[in-house]
Amino acid sequence: MRTHLGLSLAATGFAAVAGLVNVSCSTIECGQGTVERDGVCEADIATNDATCGPGTVLAPDGVHCEVETPTECDLETSREEFDQQTGITTCVGTGGGCNSEIPCAAPDAGKATLCGRVWDTETDQPLAEAVANPTMQCMAPTTDGPCSLRLRFFDALDFAMNPQGAIAIAPEGGVYQDGCNRYRGHNLTRATFGFLGIAVDDAAGAPVTHRLTGVATSNAFASPGREFRAYVTRITTDQLWTTSAGLAGMTFSERGVLAIIFHYQDQPRPGVQVRRSGALIPPDDYYFSDTNAMRTTIAPAQDRTGANGTAVVVNSATPIAHDGLGAEPSGCIWPSNLAASIPGVSFVQIKEAETAAGAMCP
Repeated sequence: MRTHLGLSLAATGFAAVAGLVNVSCSTIECGQGTVERDGVCEADIATNDATCGPGTVLAPDGVHCEVETPTECDLETSREEFDQQTGITTCVGTGGGCNSEIPCAAPDAGKATLCGRVWDTETDQPLAEAVANPTMQCMAPTTDGPCSLRLRFFDALDFAMNPQGAIAIAPEGGVYQDGCNRYRGHNLTRATFGFLGIAVDDAAGAPVTHRLTGVATSNAFASPGREFRAYVTRITTDQLWTTSAGLAGMTFSERGVLAIIFHYQDQPRPGVQVRRSGALIPPDDYYFSDTNAMRTTIAPAQDRTGANGTAVVVNSATPIAHDGLGAEPSGCIWPSNLAASIPGVSFVQIKEAETAAGAMCP
């Protein structure tokens, strides 16, 4: 999720001309990556773009460095998104087909807004689009696809304490959902204890094929929170996990299950052991043997995350701190967050590696 938060590129000047140390008729000293041509220092064409300084690129003539044109987005159809890892700004579409984002305006003061897509817990992919008119807003429940689901917003703590009786938070204009699997909740009342929850299950009148599934994020993220993943879990997925884990009686979801996904730079991280209150929990954690991002088969003897970076936890009856141990990127940690395995609910939490100061892990 790169749970999962623009700026434009700044031109920082030319690196080709390193400076004239001795301006005489016969001697010119040029900096590294440049050569003297006709009495001036220019980029060495034997080098590449890396010769030019930040915010500059090699010109089409293959000789000079020129200022890179900053990314400018058409704000009517896209928005700027700045990648802190690469320093690159890209334009993300906000209209025109399922591949684009829906408009996600900032909330009013003291409110919250969340927008994103609904993902499948087993496949770790957005739900398949509706066959007919996917970009149309969901107006009535369908028999399958994104419009067969109900999405609601909650105070996450209220939901954790009473998932069936918690009062949903109504967004301004109602919840937006469409056949592209996109959703939006605008101008939500902020959660009293700081964390908003999203719950997804089957819409009233639709076939019962999914378990109630929850996610949560902070009020601060929702200002607005764009491309935030909500999840939904199929009943068949719950059964696959339960059978492969060798559990008898109640399924994982019926017991209450917390799926923690460890991410580094938005990719699942193998080799992590989940902890609760700083301690490993061998009796209550399970891991997957899948060799990709799918989550289908739990291996009871496995003691740390596999290729999908996921740990499944039971018996966390009330919200309590969970983090991870192992496979941390250099100089980074797995954040500690409150979470619970709530009876009758599949709860999903993405943990992005971060620095000790709470910044994104480089």
